[in-house]
Amino acid sequence: MGKLATLNGILKDEASQMKLNVVHLCSSVNAKTIDLALLKATSHTSNNPPSDKYVTFLQSTIDTCYGPDTVDAILHRLRVTTDVCVAAKCLILLHKMVKSESGYNGEDSLRNNINHRTLIYTQGGSNLKLNDLNVNSSRFTRELTPWVQWYKQYLDCYLSIAEVLGITPNIKEKNEDKRLETQRVSSYPMDCILKQIDFLVELFEHISDRPKAPQSKLNKIVIEMTELMVQDYFSAIRLMRIRFEELNVRVAKPNELVPVLEKLENCKEGLSEFSWRSKYLIADFWYLVSKLKDM
Repeated sequence: MGKLATLNGILKDEASQMKLNVVHLCSSVNAKTIDLALLKATSHTSNNPPSDKYVTFLQSTIDTCYGPDTVDAILHRLRVTTDVCVAAKCLILLHKMVKSESGYNGEDSLRNNINHRTLIYTQGGSNLKLNDLNVNSSRFTRELTPWVQWYKQYLDCYLSIAEVLGITPNIKEKNEDKRLETQRVSSYPMDCILKQIDFLVELFEHISDRPKAPQSKLNKIVIEMTELMVQDYFSAIRLMRIRFEELNVRVAKPNELVPVLEKLENCKEGLSEFSWRSKYLIADFWYLVSKLKDM
């Protein structure tokens, strides 16, 4: 950051702090602490992603009575800011809030958090709104802006998948997680499984269409966005594989999958950058895609 931009950021953060003190004159200590942590996590004076210290604290509120207030406060800050970095940090925070449920417990875990998620995504409509961002304040913001715009659309897609699947797409490489999900999918009708696959493929397409990496290799905000996205990619592979295997058991030749498989293969090159992160998972998945296509 340049000296002028840094000074401007400091003044904005101090103004936000003063406003917070006035707003919370009659509020509870917990409400003020949440808003203060949000300001610290999304400060104007740093080009780094939200600090783990504040992220962990904000995540800890999600399963409490303050959870909706936390999500609503992040959404409000996202809507009113014109700062590209602050908007990026708000989106990262929202992504982490959604992913923060403890373990994978199927539909019940999502049902407990439904009020939090529906603050962001309700009945097909997204509450993720970007303000008119000050794009040209620096080279850093010019590089970051296309990522912020893409990431907002990506989160819309991610949340719509949670709506259709009935679970947050955050399944890990655990036998119990896969057993629970396989059991759920086995009870679904064919058209339901095909619809879910369509939405998962859309996530693949969004990942494949991400912006080019910034020339500044040390853009830690983009690195954080990418890391969260890759985690989602691996979860989506596990979810899709379970559905492909279920269809493979039910029908000899699932013709309805042909267009979907072609879309997937069109994404393959754009996703190859991440193959080294989980070679066996990736290789097994693309082998299954080829096998289904050749049936």
